[in-house]
Amino acid sequence: MTKVINAIIVDDELNGVENLHSLIVTFYPQIQVVGTAQTFDETNTLLESHTVDVAFLDIQIGTRSIFELLEKFEKIDFEIIFMSAHNHALEAFKFMALDYLLKPIDIDDFKKAINRLLEGLERRYFANNAKELIQQLKLEKDKFNKISIPTFNGYEIVSIGAILYCLADGSYTKLTLEGNKQIIASQNLKYYEYLLENFGFLRIHNSSLINKDHITRISKSDGGYVVMDDGKKLSISKTRKIDFFKSFKIK
Repeated sequence: MTKVINAIIVDDELNGVENLHSLIVTFYPQIQVVGTAQTFDETNTLLESHTVDVAFLDIQIGTRSIFELLEKFEKIDFEIIFMSAHNHALEAFKFMALDYLLKPIDIDDFKKAINRLLEGLERRYFANNAKELIQQLKLEKDKFNKISIPTFNGYEIVSIGAILYCLADGSYTKLTLEGNKQIIASQNLKYYEYLLENFGFLRIHNSSLINKDHITRISKSDGGYVVMDDGKKLSISKTRKIDFFKSFKIK
């Protein structure tokens, strides 16, 4: 059964609300619009009273900016797709928007934005703690050496450098750490690829993400593979092989 995605639409022009609503109903029936707003106060009430997966937000509501409202939220726990007749992309980025649509909305751009949303809500990697993440990324790299891994029973706090590799396990991820410790995390591999890409981790296959500091051997035979510190042999996919070998200056 297709998961219903709850959405809200905020636009100070009624035709803007109606046009977007029509696009959603026509192309993406799995998205349910649970509320709309045209004023700043209505928007505030809507965001506080509904649990939503994605908010389509017009940047300018009357004489006020939607950013003014978003600044008040301690936690942004929904995806954001901004809309505007003007380019506010830099400000939108500060709130980790999933996408940005210029008015009048182009159907192809709209579809691209929604398809990104539907691909497992990939950008949800930080939606539940968006502002916390922004603050974490501002920390000195040498201080930011631990992450919390959500599991079925709580959270495991681990050192990034202790992670050998991460393997896809359906919608979950199996992390292998030093000392043969394993953790089943309740997020998919894409989440960890984005989280760890600046810490020496490489996606070598659709099913595997590795810490290059824990590679003991690289082989071009058998289609290409790596051997990790614990002896685990992991294949390198054809589509990722060229970039992988380039990163190690292997011809």
